[in-house]
Amino acid sequence: MIPIGKNSAIPRTSSQWLILAFTCVILLQFELVINRPVNWDEFFHLSEAHAFAQGRLTEALQVFYARAFFWLPMLPVDAVDQIRVARMFMFGCELFTAYAIYAMAKSLVDDSPAALAALTYLATGYVFQHGFSYRADPMAAAFLMGAAWTLLSSKVDVRDILIAALLAALATLTTIKVIFYAPVFAGITWLRWVEAEDRRDMALRLSAFAGLAILLALVLIAATILSLPEASTDSTAKTVSTSGSMMFDEGLFPRWPYAIHAMILAPLTTLFIVRTPLELRRISLPRSRQILLTALLLPLTSLIFYRNSFPYFYVYILPPVMVAAAIAVKATLVRSSLGFLSFVLIINAATISLATPRGVLLAQKQVLTAAREIFPEPVAYFDFPGMLVDFPKANFFMTTWGVRKYRAGIEPSFVEAMSHEVVPLLVVNQEPLERNQTSPTPAWELLPDDAVALREGFIPHWGPFWVAGRRFSPETKGQTFTIYTPGVYTLEGAPARIDEHIYKAGETIMLRRGTHRFENNGDGPAILRWGNHLKTPDYPFMGGPIFKDF
Repeated sequence: MIPIGKNSAIPRTSSQWLILAFTCVILLQFELVINRPVNWDEFFHLSEAHAFAQGRLTEALQVFYARAFFWLPMLPVDAVDQIRVARMFMFGCELFTAYAIYAMAKSLVDDSPAALAALTYLATGYVFQHGFSYRADPMAAAFLMGAAWTLLSSKVDVRDILIAALLAALATLTTIKVIFYAPVFAGITWLRWVEAEDRRDMALRLSAFAGLAILLALVLIAATILSLPEASTDSTAKTVSTSGSMMFDEGLFPRWPYAIHAMILAPLTTLFIVRTPLELRRISLPRSRQILLTALLLPLTSLIFYRNSFPYFYVYILPPVMVAAAIAVKATLVRSSLGFLSFVLIINAATISLATPRGVLLAQKQVLTAAREIFPEPVAYFDFPGMLVDFPKANFFMTTWGVRKYRAGIEPSFVEAMSHEVVPLLVVNQEPLERNQTSPTPAWELLPDDAVALREGFIPHWGPFWVAGRRFSPETKGQTFTIYTPGVYTLEGAPARIDEHIYKAGETIMLRRGTHRFENNGDGPAILRWGNHLKTPDYPFMGGPIFKDF
């Protein structure tokens, strides 16, 4: 181990406080693993695991979470419970990351501030809320912090090189955001080389790590491409190109409201991070160690330009920062007791836990149950994230980035999707979709033809479920209408003449894709609803939002 700073055992009283604080924070967070509402991004990640299991996954990069959890679709439980299982593993990744923070920090400071830095990470608002989420971020953070810890604290022998290289390669396969950790590994490399007794030998060892990490990453990516028949080097290049051209082009501090909210949710974390550069100037350290500490802070600068710096991103970007912040934690402990600071972190975690809207989870499970009742056999559908994970999603992932790619022509349109597959279901589980279907004007996020197709081609069925169909007022004596979703339709309400044939209410009609003629033959409204007397659940939708914003 590199003895960067003085290391002393944790006093008994401090140890008791830390044990109590870690226990409280971990138990409070574990309860959220079970009861926190599923975020739209988690549904998307699970839908990718289902797509992989069904042979529909075409991406080669940034889908390790889908491949590693290929077995989730085999579990005899609904999507919410599958995500709960995945969260258990992500929770383990988060706890490992916290331990890596402690292990690296105690090379910089005493054990007490090192442990408190790790505890601060766990209790940080966004980390406490999303550290266990089924996303790539907890996995990638664990891989990279494991590799960094190994390089910093080991002898860098053959075993250490293999472990660190494999972890770095897995991180690269998990997310291209590994680039944000480049300063961390550069700082560690510089320190190990400068302080090595045999610099030539250390240079060879570190070069072996870098070379092996790159080689293993290429092998893993190649194996991923070869194992997915529909994936190709073109799709990989497209992912990298799109990320490079669109992920960094929204100016400075593109997600500044979330950054401010992050500071509000974690005042102690904010204090430690802000104080760290000041401590770096105050304390006397060799230049190589100052470089390391500065390098550990640099990943946080990604908030200045990275457009996807949403709350879950803090789980990934904060670990090396908290290692450097251990020097600020140590300075703070001069005037504040470890017991007091631990208590503040417990209160912070408890407050966030109490504010969590757990009732949303019940609405999510009800929606999943209703989908199975209405459609015993999966059908193609449109929605925001891919909530019906075992149904084939027919549209793009409707994040802000997804919408930008869609409007730029990179993602297929809704009308294009409906032109070559039958899409009878629209799940209105996002504000733009709800606005498009219910407001006086179409949603601006959608292309004009798509907005019209969704507004005119789908009707309410149950809760957030809209199905393919048309509604005709009593005044409609004759008009043409477009069917985007071919299949059997049931006529409800008034009798009608459709394509020169008269149908009574309750009768079914087969309608092809394209233009048809309608005439109302009764006094009331008439409805064409996709399906042969499509089932409606005998219980009402419990209401409320299906998703809460992070």
